[in-house]
Amino acid sequence: MPLMSPYYMLVRPHNENICSLGLPGELFMRALNFSVIPLLACNIVAVTAKLKPSEQGMIAVLSILYCIVMNLLGSFIGLVATVLINPGGRFGVLSLHGANRLTSAGKLSMVDVFPDFLRNLVPDNILKTLLYSTVTTYTPVESVMNTSVTTNVTVVYQRTVGVTSGPNILGILVSSLVLGVIAGSRDEKTRPLIALAEAVTEVMTVLIEKTVSLLPLAMISLIASAVARMSSLEQSLVALAMFVATSAAHLAVIALVVLPVFYLIVLRRNLFHVYAAITAPLLTAFSLTSSLIALPDLFKACDRLGVVPQVVRTIAPFLTSFNANGSAAFIASAVCFTAQVVGHPLNVAQLIGIGFLAGFNVMALPAVPSASLITVFLIIRVFSIPESAVSLLFVVEFIVDRLRTLVNVLSHGTCVMFVHLKTIERGHQEFSCVLIDSIDCTTLSVPKEFDGNSQPNGSLHNNPSCDTASNPSVEQF
Repeated sequence: MPLMSPYYMLVRPHNENICSLGLPGELFMRALNFSVIPLLACNIVAVTAKLKPSEQGMIAVLSILYCIVMNLLGSFIGLVATVLINPGGRFGVLSLHGANRLTSAGKLSMVDVFPDFLRNLVPDNILKTLLYSTVTTYTPVESVMNTSVTTNVTVVYQRTVGVTSGPNILGILVSSLVLGVIAGSRDEKTRPLIALAEAVTEVMTVLIEKTVSLLPLAMISLIASAVARMSSLEQSLVALAMFVATSAAHLAVIALVVLPVFYLIVLRRNLFHVYAAITAPLLTAFSLTSSLIALPDLFKACDRLGVVPQVVRTIAPFLTSFNANGSAAFIASAVCFTAQVVGHPLNVAQLIGIGFLAGFNVMALPAVPSASLITVFLIIRVFSIPESAVSLLFVVEFIVDRLRTLVNVLSHGTCVMFVHLKTIERGHQEFSCVLIDSIDCTTLSVPKEFDGNSQPNGSLHNNPSCDTASNPSVEQF
């Protein structure tokens, strides 16, 4: 018999009471949804506009390629692990009272995925992009055939390309990326646009930080509402424990297998030496659940590793926004887990869509605690998954947020060393004559113990001693 089932049979609240109980949490999520689209779009425009391929060439190319590959790889690792382990449906589908369940079209196949992907990639209307996304649907049409003996009924599915309610996240990301790159290449004429994007990003980031400060109250409301809908508390706790174990498993695969193997294949070096050298930023990230706050410690650790200061101070702030394979794995896993909990079927085409959306969406997440949950809510709305089960994720957010932030910082350190060593290997000296002043880190309270040649705001004076290729006294990994 499920845990506390007699109690629930006697005092189960009505749907009206459940709605009142979850109202503060609902308002909290509405506030997050209000700020997420402007933040994603403007943050991408602001960050990509600062990239100067003509000046930073190899550094920019390697960094962007690393971010895209690792984010998508992390997303699909988390997705595959969740599908195989099935933490949400292994012990049966939870019965959530008051939750509206939607069934997806079973006729959608892999043939429809790529065209829909391209249609959403190139939006035809910027306003419609904020409200709708393009999707292929199959509508059943009954065809009745009468004979002299029996009546045969044949169901024919009519294929139509239409729209579904929910923002076209992929189109927003690609459009913002293109606008940011073009704006950065025409800096003199597009400076007001870049300033506007930076201002909106700052405002929305502050708004999210203020909203997240209300998380304890919202968490109480969301958890209480979710528990009130449960028919089996024991089953729900087991599902959450399985989800935490699944998250720890796929994050461990990324940190202990994917990143070291990548580093070994590409650079023929041992990444665990780098892990040992960046323990300080790892502890900071684990304690404060923010990769942005760990930046000063990462700067110091990379200086001790002999990384060219221009490299780390150029790409490390960029990585806090664009590289988050731990968060990508969590987002894809959380969306799949939510669908499993409520019994919402997902076919292969939808799973692939979740993987791509999670991998691309993390490229615009703010480096604030619990930011990944915003994207989880966004993606489940795209796939019409009931939102009621997402509130269960707040129960384990304290643990999972720290694990994924830890993996994010490990990936940042790996990327910095990868770009540094590949640039040195290929003999590119372009960064030795570039003043890096486009990334402002003055708000990060950089410790005073930094190297004397580097400035807290990321700017750097040319100094031959910065070239680790000509400085054999600096240990390299």
